[in-house]
Amino acid sequence: MSLIRSITASVFIVFALSITAQAITSCRPPLAPVIPDGRTAPRDEILAALKAIKNDFQPAIKNFQNCISTEKEAVGDVATEAQTIEWDQLFDAAFMLESQVAENMNAAIRAYKARAAAKKAE
Repeated sequence: MSLIRSITASVFIVFALSITAQAITSCRPPLAPVIPDGRTAPRDEILAALKAIKNDFQPAIKNFQNCISTEKEAVGDVATEAQTIEWDQLFDAAFMLESQVAENMNAAIRAYKARAAAKKAE
């Protein structure tokens, strides 16, 4: 049940990021990778998801945050308070999305390991 809530939270964060990002900035947030269900996914699927997070998603999140920071700095003192708040919220939402993806991946790994341990004990 908590995995479904985590996935739902990730989808909401991505949706909120993309709507807000389109309104204020030309920067585009990355899509969160699909996290396999550790209770049923094979080892290679878990490893592929982990690799996608480390090699693709995390660098894309950092690029998105850098893009936001660059735009914020370029506008500088001319930015309205509302713009500054939105840029800060986008930056923070990207961090939250990255954290949620990591939490979901860790939950999948734990579920996979528990399944493997139970299978080994049989």
